[in-house]
Amino acid sequence: MRKVLVTLLVALLFVFAFSNFIGYDAVGKKGGTLIIPTLSGPRTCNDTVSKETSSSDVIAMFMSWGGTLVERSAVDGNFYPAIAEKWDGPRLTKDGGMEIIWYIRKGVKWSDGQPLTADDVVFTLNDIYTNPDIPSSFKDILKSTNGYLPKATKINDYTVRMYYPEPFRLALRYLGGMYIFPKHKAESWVKNKKFAEFWTVDAINKKELVGLGPFIPVEYVPDQYVRFVANPNYWKKTKDGTQLPFLKEVVYKIISSQDAQKLAFEKGEVDIYSPRGTEFNYFKENEKKFNITVLAYGPAYGTQFITFNWNNKDEAKREWFRNVHFRKAVAYAMDKKKMIDTLFNGLAVEQWSPVSMASPYYNEKVTVKYPYDLNKAKAELKLGGFSWDKNGRLIDSKGRPVKFMIETNAGNTVREGMGNIITAALKQLGMDITFVPGDFNTLVNRMLNVGDWDAIIIGLTGSDEPQGGRNVWAVDGSLHFWNLSPKVANWVDEKAYWLPDFEKEIDKIFAENVRILDENVVKDYWAKYQKLASENIPLIYTVNSLRLFAWRNSVKNVKITLLGGTTWNLDWLYKEE
Repeated sequence: MRKVLVTLLVALLFVFAFSNFIGYDAVGKKGGTLIIPTLSGPRTCNDTVSKETSSSDVIAMFMSWGGTLVERSAVDGNFYPAIAEKWDGPRLTKDGGMEIIWYIRKGVKWSDGQPLTADDVVFTLNDIYTNPDIPSSFKDILKSTNGYLPKATKINDYTVRMYYPEPFRLALRYLGGMYIFPKHKAESWVKNKKFAEFWTVDAINKKELVGLGPFIPVEYVPDQYVRFVANPNYWKKTKDGTQLPFLKEVVYKIISSQDAQKLAFEKGEVDIYSPRGTEFNYFKENEKKFNITVLAYGPAYGTQFITFNWNNKDEAKREWFRNVHFRKAVAYAMDKKKMIDTLFNGLAVEQWSPVSMASPYYNEKVTVKYPYDLNKAKAELKLGGFSWDKNGRLIDSKGRPVKFMIETNAGNTVREGMGNIITAALKQLGMDITFVPGDFNTLVNRMLNVGDWDAIIIGLTGSDEPQGGRNVWAVDGSLHFWNLSPKVANWVDEKAYWLPDFEKEIDKIFAENVRILDENVVKDYWAKYQKLASENIPLIYTVNSLRLFAWRNSVKNVKITLLGGTTWNLDWLYKEE
């Protein structure tokens, strides 16, 4: 197998080392402002602190796209040169490790005009992402099987070696996609052990943000918008010499409900919109009227689910939520067909697995399903020690009525609709449920940092590679929100903390699969993961929407693919005013 692996890697090196960067062949016009709706504003501009898409979407603008060592094309799924003009590896070393040698593109400048060198790359990996004093979701996914983190060594001003003591099959993907921090701005914050305070949202209006990506945030008005301007030092130029990005500005317009976003798109106040299933036909039938393009693609990579707080401060709730029969009862009470028909107008599919159906690792054969059946739900409750009193109220084995709150983010009418459907079904089972939508950023903060929640309907972004969820599924993962470790969250009572065997097995899968270089064996690992996750359902999945897109015809170069939506190539979109 090692011989086959090396052969493949050499082939990849030949292609990538002599390939042009993504956008090199782009044709477009300079100028224009792209307006994109978003439900809420950012909580931070620091990637190590960010836990919510409202923040990560803003951070990506000045740190992603061409701001990473490599870029992945949404057209063919391959990796192409970006900040690194070429690389050697990943390759096995004589001591049993793995290395990549990065050759950094000369002449690249930060948005403030300072030159990018190997020092920035080495500093980012060694002093930030692998720093034991700086927790981050990215650190979670960088860990090798035995818990090693990669280290970077400067060879010269434009060459960096990154090394793992053991094989790590995703080294190119994750290290190449690492967001790079400017050493000249961030180093003092690291040395003073105050890095969590670096680049708060106030940094936007203070004009403190410095990046390698195509757009720099320069203005933030809470509850209104975030404005970005083209990075004057963005390194990409097309083959005819035009500097990218084409767009002059991008605006994230904060519109706190999907209904209001729909209206704004109809009025031409925003350029891009993700229609809900119930709106898709309306927009499709009115493409000419609104001068828009509307498109449906395959299932999304992300997931939506309901999950319970296993570390609830209420002992009774802890016992209920940790009871697998209780969770299976909730799963059987999930009327997914009703969700698909009423909330998505048929443009969704039932989701049972933590792995997206669009991923090559999805395995339907091993995934346990729970079709809607309230009788089976009642049977599971009985197996879990629950019963009903003379008034039909569900009570546990100690006679305590089952009563709790379900929350989701307000303004997301699809999740609100899911909450209403789930709540109605659980009430039929005798549960006393209160459903309360609330502010998204506040909700995420309470999930991770406070712990005063019962059940939440929320979602996670995803990709074709399940390992990207290690920060969610590892027992010490920073987003292991249903059962956060007391080592991660200080609000968790260490004496009451409980770790079932299936969680340990899943943790082991996420640790071990990255050292495996045989794809068939890797698929076996992910099959076992899907089986364990669906048998024990710590996350009870709802449905997976088809990917629905709509954009104004004035927006050019949009290329929807299996891996990318309307903005995956944002740095070479342009707009005809």
